[in-house]
Amino acid sequence: MIPKQGSISKKLYAVKGSTLEEINTMMEKIGPKDPNASRRYSGSCLGEIAIAIGAKDFDFETTPEKTPIEVTATLKAGTATSNSIITMPKLATEKALSPVALKEWKRFLVKVLVHENGHADSYYDLAVDIAKEFDALSAKGTGKDERTAQMAAQKALLDLMSKTFTVAELSDRVKKDALAYDKKTDHGAKQGAVLDTSIT
Repeated sequence: MIPKQGSISKKLYAVKGSTLEEINTMMEKIGPKDPNASRRYSGSCLGEIAIAIGAKDFDFETTPEKTPIEVTATLKAGTATSNSIITMPKLATEKALSPVALKEWKRFLVKVLVHENGHADSYYDLAVDIAKEFDALSAKGTGKDERTAQMAAQKALLDLMSKTFTVAELSDRVKKDALAYDKKTDHGAKQGAVLDTSIT
């Protein structure tokens, strides 16, 4: 299975205020809600791992001298793609802020984006791990001829993958990945994604 970093789309929400304190308060009220916590943050990066497996993505190995014919199915292709949606704040107008406050706002935005892009990179790392886990799976099937045995093995492998990697399981792993990254970075605070509201 091939891991891929898929789309990273961006959404903006408008904030306003004549001071950084006012803007920060507004972000705390209307910013994106963290799916792993009960509070809102200035930015977010929601992720998903999309699995795609086609009919030609299977490899088959026939066990010698077995009756009925026995075949082992594994994956030789398919994709595990990490997709992300980054939500960021955008000032409705820059005119209300002093030059020094505006400089701090722009610095803050850069750091928030660094943090959210880090989430997207971490989701890709998760896709790499999941692709390896798919590659490690195999299943056997038997039949009166090789083709029938291959189809039985493919079905058994598909059933195993469906049980091992449910939609809920993949979603839970993305959430846990986000939680671990936020813990490591203190929700971006260790990366400088904190607005200095003392600047006026």
